[in-house]
Amino acid sequence: MRHILLLAGVLGGGLPAIVLAQTAVPTFEDALVVSASLDAEERGAVPATVTVVEAEELEARQANSLAEAIGVVPGVTVAQSGGPGQQTSLFLRGGESDQTLLLWNGIPLNNPYFGGVNWQFVSTDGVARIEVVRGPFSALYGSNALGGVVQVFTGSRQGGTVRLEGGENGYGRAGVAAGADLGPVRLDVTGHVRRGDGELPNSFFDSDELLARSLWSIRPGVQLGLLVRGNDASSGIPQSGGQPTPRRTIDWKEREIAVPFRAALGTWEVEAQLSQTLFDSAFRDPDSLFNQASDTESEGLRGRTVVTWRPDESFWVAAGSEVERLEVTDSSSFGINLDGARQRTWAAFGQASWGVGPVRLDLGLRRDDNDVYGAKTSLRAGAVAALGGGFRARASYGEAFRAPSLGELYFPFYGNPELRPETGATWEVGIEREANGWRFALVGFQTRQRNLIDSHPVTFTAVNIGRAESQGVEAEVSFTRGIYSLRLDGTRLTTENLDTGRPLLRRPEESAHFVLTARPDAWTLNFEARWVGDRPDLDESTFTTATNPSYLRLDLAAQWQVREHFAPYARVENAADEEYEAVLGYPSPGRTWIGGLAVVF
Repeated sequence: MRHILLLAGVLGGGLPAIVLAQTAVPTFEDALVVSASLDAEERGAVPATVTVVEAEELEARQANSLAEAIGVVPGVTVAQSGGPGQQTSLFLRGGESDQTLLLWNGIPLNNPYFGGVNWQFVSTDGVARIEVVRGPFSALYGSNALGGVVQVFTGSRQGGTVRLEGGENGYGRAGVAAGADLGPVRLDVTGHVRRGDGELPNSFFDSDELLARSLWSIRPGVQLGLLVRGNDASSGIPQSGGQPTPRRTIDWKEREIAVPFRAALGTWEVEAQLSQTLFDSAFRDPDSLFNQASDTESEGLRGRTVVTWRPDESFWVAAGSEVERLEVTDSSSFGINLDGARQRTWAAFGQASWGVGPVRLDLGLRRDDNDVYGAKTSLRAGAVAALGGGFRARASYGEAFRAPSLGELYFPFYGNPELRPETGATWEVGIEREANGWRFALVGFQTRQRNLIDSHPVTFTAVNIGRAESQGVEAEVSFTRGIYSLRLDGTRLTTENLDTGRPLLRRPEESAHFVLTARPDAWTLNFEARWVGDRPDLDESTFTTATNPSYLRLDLAAQWQVREHFAPYARVENAADEEYEAVLGYPSPGRTWIGGLAVVF
């Protein structure tokens, strides 16, 4: 089981979907994670807070986007500026949105231009599992993992499924996921076509995506893969600063290609992956002053190798290296802003894990050397202790950083080539218990950040002047037995800008989520609730800070396996028709009805 899920992390999840599909209800004891360690580990043996969202949960909730899928994870705040396809930020334990690293089958999807992620454009087609790791992980991944890591693993299947669905506001979506074995080669294809007008004028969101993957078993224990993904999206932007923008749009194109390799040779394992990412965005607003337009092309070339030695189950050590080359070209109505601006990074890292009786110790260290900002060393250490009776205690300390993006370094009249990386240090302690289908967890954490990049109050150039602190508690209880599974969690978060003494924007002090799934006979029924407390936000019409009031959103979903190959389904998003704004000034959609049909072949 360990090696199957390790293969998932390296080769894009080629095999685990078969294993997961055979498990009616996920078990806590078998939950392995690959994003919080250089080797696959049982979740309970990792000194980190990890939430795993399995394919079964995604299907029961009918979650089509990554933002929806992880919006009910403790410590996660998703702030979307209106309906589907609109600008979306994700704050992990109070960190900035560009301080969370998003990996897709091991490939970083953070844009080199300004370091953020277009969360609104990432779908869950073909996804077998999502791992959300809270806390600093630069010791494993380098830059951007200051607040945590979200990793998406696509899966595999025999045969295929076509899903057709539609609903209000001109919404329609067709998706497919299919796979087959051709001798020693495994092939999988997933994708979708989406169209929708949105509730407001010029709030449309169209998306097309195609993923193809092959996995060649050269010989037992040796695999070579190829992953290719393309996503084209187009969104209307209905308003800005409280004023309508009837023709403002953004078009987004994304391409990923990767060649992963793995060889298991007795007590040794070698994993390697070469990848390329291409981002292309086009912003247009013909009604604005100067007919505003901008075009940005970003490219990332990466290579990563990890060698692991595991002489027995109580000890393993891994070491590796990584090279990265980032490049951005940007132009606007006023001319060229960046013309092939680039930076290169070389890194070496290692991790060791040692089990001594009921205690397991982890230590990780990484050194990044960049041709622009210099070198940075990141440390992570932690321990887990089994206390008996299903109880476990853990503690960890980690250091992390976010490198200045190419836009922050070189954008005209704002960029500053002398910028240093943003840095953070986090302490975390937790206790949990798993027994008889129940799981209880309580985690406390504190993070201090320094050298945050902000605009100079006089020159408006980027400088390292920011400081921030966040601390909080996450509590979770979950239960799985028979046809029922439920999860209830709550987060208490305190954030502070240490320079102004004010809370950080869009981070609620209190939030909670509840997910209940029942599978009676041929039915799958799901109910979820998201409560987000009051939070400070920016009023774009007055440029002042205001309180964005709390809201409670309820979602319902149902699917009926009426025949072996046919399953109609339906869902109601925002079932109580709550009027709220996830981002102040941008109304979120009201009650929305959607129905569809899944055809299995």
